[in-house]
Amino acid sequence: MKKIIFSKKSFALFSMLLMISVSYAQTTSSAYFLEGFSKRYQLNPAFAPERGTLISIPVLGNLQIDAQSSVGLSNFLYDSKSYPGKLTTFMSPDISRDEFLDNLPSAARFNLGLDMDILSLGFGSTRGYTIFNMKIRNNETLSVPKELFDFMKASLSQGNYMIEDINLRSITYMESSLSHSHRINDNLRIGAALKFIEGLAYADLNIDRIDAQLSEDSWKVRTNGKLRASISGAEYEYDSENNSLDGIDFDEDNFDIPLNFGFAIDLGAEYDMKDFVEGLKLSAAITDIGFVKWNNTGVFETDNSDYVEFKGFEGYDVYDSDKDGTFDSLEEDFKDMIRLYQTKSEGEESIGLNATFRAGAEYTLPMAKWLSVGELFTVRTGVWPYVESLTSVTMSPSGWFDFTGSMGFSSYGSSLGMLLNFHPAGFNFFFAVDRLSVRLNPQFVPVNNFGVNVSLGMNLVIGKKQN
Repeated sequence: MKKIIFSKKSFALFSMLLMISVSYAQTTSSAYFLEGFSKRYQLNPAFAPERGTLISIPVLGNLQIDAQSSVGLSNFLYDSKSYPGKLTTFMSPDISRDEFLDNLPSAARFNLGLDMDILSLGFGSTRGYTIFNMKIRNNETLSVPKELFDFMKASLSQGNYMIEDINLRSITYMESSLSHSHRINDNLRIGAALKFIEGLAYADLNIDRIDAQLSEDSWKVRTNGKLRASISGAEYEYDSENNSLDGIDFDEDNFDIPLNFGFAIDLGAEYDMKDFVEGLKLSAAITDIGFVKWNNTGVFETDNSDYVEFKGFEGYDVYDSDKDGTFDSLEEDFKDMIRLYQTKSEGEESIGLNATFRAGAEYTLPMAKWLSVGELFTVRTGVWPYVESLTSVTMSPSGWFDFTGSMGFSSYGSSLGMLLNFHPAGFNFFFAVDRLSVRLNPQFVPVNNFGVNVSLGMNLVIGKKQN
């Protein structure tokens, strides 16, 4: 039996916000304009692989991790004055309240995503291309207001606090899709994908408000919040003292095929402007228009009828990355403050996916057809919409190798990216680091914010080039 939600490690990560918590991981944006990139149909269904047959190597066809954060570890970890050579948390008395809070945004937001292809099979010709794809997708999103950290830093100091809008969502599902790209004429190509979705796990924690008042030697806290969860094979554990939710255990032996289904569609088009401007192509797509219906959803709510006693946050002076003890008591503190009681054992809930709109323009230099410049504009919907403008330069010195460098500006700040793409006859191997925005201090701790999208894959591409 393995604890997967509100466990010591997972809840500590939520509590401390030290790492990263998604946007949906997507095929790297820097690959959008690469015709030799076998997976770019996932960005725009109008795009087709360059050779007649596509076979993905299981798991390795496209493995991608995406992480974004509006803060860095340096916002929470500092050089210790009391223990030279060690790091200390923001809770240490060595770190003043102003020093800590002045470096925080109004809300700290974190995203973590995983996208892993299981199987891809594609067949086509110069006029049309059809692809069947199966993949696992995971999404984690977390938003925490600045006021929560102010409250944590206050410990048992005098004052009253009101903390609003803490949100944590986790969703994991399997996606099976059938996509088709069709060439209408020499200039226009359109595409669409129909996706069947099987939901595996879902949890959504929303804390609307926390009221905290200092009594003689402790805090009195009243919390208004709700947790919704649908996880196959899950067992809920409860605190023996107050019967509040203590954890969610996952027993692999009790795992059943979940009955959580949904659908989504992708639509896209590409137009070659060669009749007007030689070398210019325009394209647009909207992906993940759909939903997942979750069954057997457990609902847990806080009892906001009265205040409960809360002893406060203490004892987090020294950070030790090799030990969980730094966060063990912190986990218990949060569970003591946010007490959730089951109010509904079964129910249904439909959750919309984060739809993404892309619009791109690529210009290939007439005097150097191995060199092109692209501009990609991306908008992703959801709880926290994501906007990105990406400029890329692609070099194709041979018919089997491409290199792309990119610079982007997004809701999380500026970023850099690069992609190496090998596509000789027979196979396609790629490695990409996209949306990289990180600056490290001497202790190799990310400063201010953090972002990276890492993807790699290997696929068989057989037959003559179709383009």
